[in-house]
Amino acid sequence: MRARADHPTQHDRPEPKVRTMPAMRQTVVGLHLFNAVSAVGGGIALIVGGLGVPIDLLRHTPFESFVIPGIFLAVVIGGTALLGATALLAHWRRALVISSAAGAVMVGWIAGETLLVEGFSWLQGLYLLTGAIALVASIRLSPADRSRNDKAVR
Repeated sequence: MRARADHPTQHDRPEPKVRTMPAMRQTVVGLHLFNAVSAVGGGIALIVGGLGVPIDLLRHTPFESFVIPGIFLAVVIGGTALLGATALLAHWRRALVISSAAGAVMVGWIAGETLLVEGFSWLQGLYLLTGAIALVASIRLSPADRSRNDKAVR
């Protein structure tokens, strides 16, 4: 049976367009999500005392327990990283600014933490690196990596 000329066959229909995200943008989203999950998990663990971090680390800080730093880590650091990932995934008009800010917040948190606890661990190095990469990559995204579909925040 032949298809009528006014009704396209399955083979005549155009393939649906799949919207892909450039690799650099995907990488930054991944870094933000990693940082968000780590910060929320770490913040909760600090609050409930699940990390076994010695209280002595707070001797040069204004804090007597890890509750306030844990809340800050989970809400501010984790929330900012999640916001950065969301902005990129949702193609918000200011996504690159928000993403850059999320990277800068992570770098600032690690720098401040390092100064306050007067020490540096490999874990801090890891998060310093992820924040710095997110910051620099967000700033350096090429015009091709910047989505033409970026839209205003609702």
